[in-house]
Amino acid sequence: MTNSVGPPGASAVGTSRLSLGTKVGWGAGALASNAFNTLPGLLLLIYMTDALGVPAALAGLVVAVPKLFDLVASPWFGAASDREAARRGQRGRLMLTGAVVLPFAFVVTFSSPVRGGAAALWVFTAFLAASAAYLCFQVPYTALPAEMAKTAPERTRLMTWRTFFFTSGMLVGGVAGPLLTEEGTAAVYRTMSLIIGAVLLVVLLIPVYATRRVRSRPSEGTLSLRAAFRTARGNKPFVLLSGVLFLYFVFTVMILTGLPYVATYFLGGKKEQAGVFLVFALSSTLAVPVAGRLARRFGNITMLAAGLALWTLGGVVLYFAVDIGTGATTAASVLPAFGQAAGLVALYALLTDCITYQAARTGQDSAGVLSGVWTAVDTAGHALGPLCYTLVLTLTGYASATLDHPVHQSAAAIEGIRLGFSALPALLLLTTFPLVLRYRRAVAALPSGRDPSPAAR
Repeated sequence: MTNSVGPPGASAVGTSRLSLGTKVGWGAGALASNAFNTLPGLLLLIYMTDALGVPAALAGLVVAVPKLFDLVASPWFGAASDREAARRGQRGRLMLTGAVVLPFAFVVTFSSPVRGGAAALWVFTAFLAASAAYLCFQVPYTALPAEMAKTAPERTRLMTWRTFFFTSGMLVGGVAGPLLTEEGTAAVYRTMSLIIGAVLLVVLLIPVYATRRVRSRPSEGTLSLRAAFRTARGNKPFVLLSGVLFLYFVFTVMILTGLPYVATYFLGGKKEQAGVFLVFALSSTLAVPVAGRLARRFGNITMLAAGLALWTLGGVVLYFAVDIGTGATTAASVLPAFGQAAGLVALYALLTDCITYQAARTGQDSAGVLSGVWTAVDTAGHALGPLCYTLVLTLTGYASATLDHPVHQSAAAIEGIRLGFSALPALLLLTTFPLVLRYRRAVAALPSGRDPSPAAR
């Protein structure tokens, strides 16, 4: 298997260099998709526990179950995207549906007119609809890069733009969202959702327009969902990389989920939370171009390991920084920010290599199904991260409340807030390193004896 290996029809679909407009236009979609992931991760749990009076354990289930549903639904959306690609030669219709529906479902999620158990049901139903709309957009969106770019270096450049916008999306979700909800009332959450929903609608339509002329690979047919799963299981690098992705998001999302609680009980409130997240997001965004260049020079696997190491170190440092104050916490957030830039550039570039390898191995275009499985794993990680954090809160005795009826948290609950935000998920992230090493060995066992990406040489 040579460096230039590609799936049947790749030369007719991809080009050696994409236009800047195409790369930027496609990459912009990551801003909206990450803003949607970040906002519920940061705010939906505390919205329910502290504004709607939903018990922490129930609120954690409300956040997790719709995303766990996506674990089953994502591959189905991937198969639907592959059928659309085979029938029409494009993936735009499914993307357009998600781009239109998602913003409206997002607004409804943060607009509950009721409290307590009824609020949990309202949020659950709306968030389930928003999650399904997200899949409509995200699955074909993730499948496109392997069809847009012919060469591995160009796919890495494309993923660099994606990660740039992905980290920029954290500014919308992690800074604008908390600032807009500083008062913590149900009314301000509703106002926030209207503003952010309008932004999502505009930004989601940009990649739909920018990729309207991208043609999917010619294929004699598409695999059934069951057959595609069988071939995906045979793609050992993809399976191992998916395992890394899952653990990565479970433990890093735990850290992000804990930030509002740390800001409330350690740092002073929403303004301090926004300040910490602003530095985190800006540091990550500014580090992306450097991470992209280093990935092309030293290899995506090396950059992935470096990113994981920085996240681990940063989480441990955050445990001690929280006690010192906002300034120390803000400074410590730079380490995981650099880790995020390196890790995400590498993960998504390696995904496109796995898709290319899959097509060359089977002769079938399964980009949609593989992207669906990848999105399912991504979604499951985002779902279990908040659930794991709420488990820490529950085990340490955190008591939910409303603004009208605040409660005093125990010393154990305060320690649970800090531990679940920092050292615990950081140390658990070490479990990804054996998978990375196995991925490297699996790549070395490919017919060419190396990763299809030149960056991995």
